[in-house]
Order: sequence, then C-alpha cells, then structure tokens
Amino acid sequence: MSRARLRRGQRLTPEARRESLLAVAGELLLEQGYLPLSVQAVADGAKVSKALVYKYFPGSHDLYNGLLEAKLSVLELRLDRALRGEHGVVALATAAAEIYYRYVAETGPLIHLVLRDRFMAGQVSDAALAVRDRAARLLVRAVRNEFSLPVRKAVACVSIGFTMPEECGRLAYQGDLDFERGSVLCRELVLGVIDVARRGGLEAHG
Repeated sequence: MSRARLRRGQRLTPEARRESLLAVAGELLLEQGYLPLSVQAVADGAKVSKALVYKYFPGSHDLYNGLLEAKLSVLELRLDRALRGEHGVVALATAAAEIYYRYVAETGPLIHLVLRDRFMAGQVSDAALAVRDRAARLLVRAVRNEFSLPVRKAVACVSIGFTMPEECGRLAYQGDLDFERGSVLCRELVLGVIDVARRGGLEAHG
C-alpha cells in the first residue's frame, strides 16, 4: 500500500494496518539504505501515531524482522514454483539466480539490507532464518551431490552464488545496470561459481 494513498485516521483491519507499516518501513529503508529507521518517520509515513507502530512492533527489531519475513516468504514462493521439477545443479542454480535477480531488480535489495546490517547482528528471527535456510538447502544439496564437496564448501559456493543476483539486482534497481544485461551477467557469474565448485570437486577427488 503506497504512502500516498494513506490518510491519517484511515480505518484499516489489523492485517492491513500491519502491511501498511511494513510497506512504509520498506520504502524508508530503500531510501535511507541502512538501519535503524526513525520510528517517528515510519509513523508519519503511515499517517499514524508512534504508539500505534509500537503496538504492532514493540521493538525496532520486530519491525525489521516482520519486513524481512514478508519479503523472504514472497521470494520463497517464487523459488518454489520456479524450481519445481528442475534437476541438476546448473538448472537449479541458474533458475534460482534468475528469480532472485528479478525480485531484487523489481523491488529493491531489502532482504540484503536487513540481513547484512550490523544493527540486526544476532537479532534476525528464527522464522526469517528458517525461510532463508530452506531456500539455500536445496542448492547446497545439489552442489554436494553433483561435485561431492564437503558441506562447508558447498555452503560457501551457494552463499557466494547468492551474492551475484543480489548485487546485479541492486544495480538494476538503481538504474546503474540495464535490466536484461543484468540478467545475462548474473547467469554468467553464477555459472562461474558452479565451474569453481566443479573444479573443487575434481581436485578433492582427483
């Protein structure tokens, strides 16, 4: 729900009010680029009092975790639909990278901003971490099975692989990278990570 459409005193259902607060927080975070946000700014953007913000999100970390969980849940749904029926590490990794790239390019790097900000160190909710880990687990398993890598190295490859669509998507969102060129670049970079994983597996078992 856009801030422009909100009016002070507008009556919303609790669910709609919560969504409006998260939408405002998301817009402010993309503008500011770091945490924490001013609770007063969130309240002003949503046309409500600070007390009402605290009613829905008692602490700042609750607000940011709510935003993170909402964004991750949408991404997880898109990934689940896209990866259903895909087999092989190349197909899985490139499909996942494309989905994540397009999501970041279209909506902004909110997931990255919340997960990586030092303000959230040790404060990311179990629910958000669970969604993140479910998205990564399938790819880690595929990398391990394909290249017979130890778990730690497979996790490292997947973590590096996720930074590619994240960074390309951020640049495309900011207008610093052509959208379609970003998609091609993202795929090339992810394939490069897969090649490194392949060579690592060969070296480990050569």
